[in-house]
Amino acid sequence: MSGDSSGFELAYSETYALLESAMVSQLPVLLTTNCDRQFLTHSYQADGPLSFDATMDTYRVNRYNVTEERTYTNRLIQGGLRYQKLNLSSAGEMHLSLVGIKPTVSNIPLADLPGSFNCSDEVLTRIWHAGARTSQLTEFPANSIPDFWVLTDEGALIDSLAPQPYYTIWSPSLTTYNLVFSVKPISKGFSFNVLSDTLSDGIYIFVNIANASISAHAGSSDLDPIIASGHLPSSIILNEWHKVRSNVNLSQISVRIDNITVLDFSQTASFYGSFGVGASLGHSAIFTNLSLLVGGEQKYFSTLTDESALSDFLVGTNPLPVSVDGSRRDRISYAGDLDMASSTAFASTNGIEYINGSIELLGSYQMAPGFFVPNAKVQQPPRTTDVEANTTGLIGYSFNLVSAMAKFYEQTGDGVFLHRWAPKVMRMLDWAHSQTLPNNLLNITDPAIGGGWDIYDPPSSGIVSQFNILYAYSLNEWIPHLEQANINATVYQRRLENLQKAINDHLWSDKLQAYYHSERYRDFFSQEANALAILSDTTKLTGNRTNTLLSTMAQQLYIPKGALSFSNASIASGFAQKISPYASGYHLKAAFHANDGVNAKRLLHSIWGPISDPKNANYTGCMWEVINPDGTPGIGSGTSLCHAWSAGPTADLSRYVLGIQPVTPGFKEWRVAPQTLGLAWARGKYPTPYGNIRVDWSFDESRRFSIVVSAPVGTKGTVVLPSPLNGTLEVQGGKVFRWKQPA
Repeated sequence: MSGDSSGFELAYSETYALLESAMVSQLPVLLTTNCDRQFLTHSYQADGPLSFDATMDTYRVNRYNVTEERTYTNRLIQGGLRYQKLNLSSAGEMHLSLVGIKPTVSNIPLADLPGSFNCSDEVLTRIWHAGARTSQLTEFPANSIPDFWVLTDEGALIDSLAPQPYYTIWSPSLTTYNLVFSVKPISKGFSFNVLSDTLSDGIYIFVNIANASISAHAGSSDLDPIIASGHLPSSIILNEWHKVRSNVNLSQISVRIDNITVLDFSQTASFYGSFGVGASLGHSAIFTNLSLLVGGEQKYFSTLTDESALSDFLVGTNPLPVSVDGSRRDRISYAGDLDMASSTAFASTNGIEYINGSIELLGSYQMAPGFFVPNAKVQQPPRTTDVEANTTGLIGYSFNLVSAMAKFYEQTGDGVFLHRWAPKVMRMLDWAHSQTLPNNLLNITDPAIGGGWDIYDPPSSGIVSQFNILYAYSLNEWIPHLEQANINATVYQRRLENLQKAINDHLWSDKLQAYYHSERYRDFFSQEANALAILSDTTKLTGNRTNTLLSTMAQQLYIPKGALSFSNASIASGFAQKISPYASGYHLKAAFHANDGVNAKRLLHSIWGPISDPKNANYTGCMWEVINPDGTPGIGSGTSLCHAWSAGPTADLSRYVLGIQPVTPGFKEWRVAPQTLGLAWARGKYPTPYGNIRVDWSFDESRRFSIVVSAPVGTKGTVVLPSPLNGTLEVQGGKVFRWKQPA
């Protein structure tokens, strides 16, 4: 990079549409590049800020003061990057060469992945590849995240980065405390936050020395709503040390700098949480001698000069390989996502180490009663003891984690893994049993733990179909493996049977022809819960309601752009009308589980077809987190457009259309049972511990079916032909015989 202009910016975005729609350009555009082709964009502000964690650049804008000809490499990661925009901010010209990206995740071409899938329907082929790419971008190798802060002899240098909260088990519940630190602002000013949740959302204090102002914001950056403001005295200047003290008492917050009160206000945005230090875009500062006092007692102190500070604020690297929720947002391991993400990884990237790493991390955070934390930042080290706490959030995620563990064992056949985690799983399932009523239904009494993946909807508590059926699904997933883990399966089998009977007796609605949402909301139903009722075989126990349920879901949930997460009556109770590729992922699995190709194709083409279409304005080549009824990103610019929980079809196309499934854990014995979906042909491979299983099937012009299956030496399997399919069968090297399949 060289030239006669010194001001230069690089901005980043997941989609071109977001840059184009922002229309907030403050600087002339000189040049733009993107990974596929050139576009002219209009916003150098990119798609930040993203303050959830310390795994990537907060503001998605890098500013450089170019003073010499050399190579400039940004220190931090840009997650979910598809578009890169270059801008000059001072007069002149600049000469660029070798503008590029250094990947920190796998960039193996999709055609070279361990798993593969191709078929005669280009939409389905495209969907499989988009899911595989999503897996690649959400699998972080160990130690791949750079340190967020730069540690110096003076303290922590922080440049254009959101405050990250100090983390201990007790810090998120802090309500009254004093925060004291010293700061030397280098450029424009500095920031800090108090009463912050674990995702950096709280009360953000913005100290802007450049214009002698201070303001408090409800959120995680100075772009969030202002709740108080004031002026700074002229004595507060750059490149000098200042002592800051913030007194926090629930709603009352004050800020003193060099013993001068510069802000004193009341607020109702946040009442408990931790604290952190940072700098807004274009600001930088060095922080040291940070102290937390609670009730006059010093609970924490650090000079912020050594690596222990990185651990204290979770701003260091990731000790484990992990699978996270999204490439751009949140870049955190979520237990709820893992049940879906694991199967996709197994079918495509064969990312065993990433799924195992996330299980290692999340599974180590088991609470004393038996349930787990719903998420963990990737910088957190795994625990060696239980968390001494009696509550959690998003209780459904604990069941999802249990299911992901079962899927890992099914894929790998790893006996060491099984014996390590089975006792922890039983503690979770035993806790669930302890919460059942005399009628055998699970009862979630605490609304605080009753939320779900749909964070924009009201939380659920009491007798909820989703939680009861998730419990049944988890039991159903684990019971086949218990004897191998030296655990008596009989008691858990009895619990499952009692639970399924109770679900059918008490939660089924003849009026809805579905399992109603909950005891509180009996007039609508959940897509996820009813799909899981099919997958857990709960519907088979009472007149086989599977077909009835799939018909009801088709009638009540389908819209032109996909399938709604809840039936229409939910609107009156405050539930959002959204299309969830996550919940629809279970719906798709349920359709395949029931051998219902019509519904499977409808879901694939209406939901995942458009978001994997390069012509879509918001196309990223990956799967979206959530979708509006009109087909646009479901939570606006904040939507993650590379989200692993939405990539379920990749696993399903391999498992059901190729038909490759384990009979015994680890694929020592397997079966191939393709569902053809009206396709002319399909072929691909699936990685197993013994090697790849390959399938290539097709119909010729006379609708004669042929299939070639190759499997690793030392394994055995069964090929189940598509139904209905009658005629003559010829096995290479064997005899010709005629067969007729039962109707």
